[in-house]
This record gives sequence, C-alpha cells and structure tokens, in this order.
Amino acid sequence: MKPLLSYETIIESLLFVVGEEGMEVRALADTLDISEAAAREQLNKLGASFTDSGRPFQLIESGGVYKLVTIPDVSEYIQRYVGTMAEQALSRAAMETLVIIAYKQPVTRADIEEVRGVKVERVIHTLLSKGLIESAGRAKTIGRAKLYRTTEHFLDYFGFNSLEELPPLTFVDELADEGDLFFGQPTSITEDRLEND
Repeated sequence: MKPLLSYETIIESLLFVVGEEGMEVRALADTLDISEAAAREQLNKLGASFTDSGRPFQLIESGGVYKLVTIPDVSEYIQRYVGTMAEQALSRAAMETLVIIAYKQPVTRADIEEVRGVKVERVIHTLLSKGLIESAGRAKTIGRAKLYRTTEHFLDYFGFNSLEELPPLTFVDELADEGDLFFGQPTSITEDRLEND
C-alpha cells in the first residue's frame, strides 16, 4: 500500500535522520516496502528535485550508500559557522562527556550515561557538531549501539599530538581530576545534576 506521504518526502526525512552514515538501497527498499529498483528510481527523483528546485542539498552515492549533503556553494558559510561553534567554550556536561570518550573510546552512549548518571544525547550531538568526536561504527552487541571516539580535531583543539599524551588513568572515578588537566577547569562526573548543555 502506498503511503500517504510521497516517497520523496519519506526518503528525504530518512536520509536527514541517518546523517553521515547514509542509507543503502536495500535498507531503503525494506523500509518503504518496495523493490530495490523502485527505491533507486525514487532516489533519482529526489536528487533531480533538489537540482530543479534550487534547494541547498544534493544526493550523493558512495559505495552503495546514499547520503544527503549540502551543495558546495554553501560550504564557505557552513565552515565559517562550524569554526565559530568550535571556538565557543565547552559546557561542563560536554567536557565531562568528552573526557569519558577520550579515555574509554570507542564507547557507546549507554556506557557514557552509566558513568555520568545522566542522559548525554544532546551533549553528544554538540560534540559531533564541533568535530571533537565521531562515529566509530557499531558495537557487536544486541542493538548494535553506535560507538564514539575522538577525532584529529580533538587532538588539535587540546594541543595533543596523539592520544598517548593523555595523562594516565587508573580508575574511571579519576576522570574528573583528569578533566582539570586538559580542560583547564574543574569537572565532576559523580555529582548529581541536570544536564545543562
């Protein structure tokens, strides 16, 4: 049965949600309950609609994975904005989460939340947008949760040449103290608080 929304609308929404991971044709076909050939046809229509409408998006295919990206013409402005975001000070919640990822990577969101004791979805989004962390695939466990790790930009941001330069840790509880060393301000991952990112 054909959905009430157009396939183009649904595909655009799906590609927006999956982000940089993109989506394979087979997964898209299964989700829409159509053939792979029909899924490719709808992808082609969506790509053409972006071009025809003058919207700042384009559909790219790499290794059988389709992704929704911005057009090159707006890259200058995006880079300028991202640079501004990266220069902004990190919140305490973001710093604590980043310390955990730095020392326990690759790590899942659930692992981070277990250490911090609060939800970290918004914080992870912030760190991803600043380019300090990135996806490191998926855990080989039930649910296949996303894994996160620090980036090259993380090293540049804090003045490290490699992860080996991070101060050594013995216990996870020491993460707060280590946060003082490379974030330059006190952090605490043990006190109860609401996330204020």
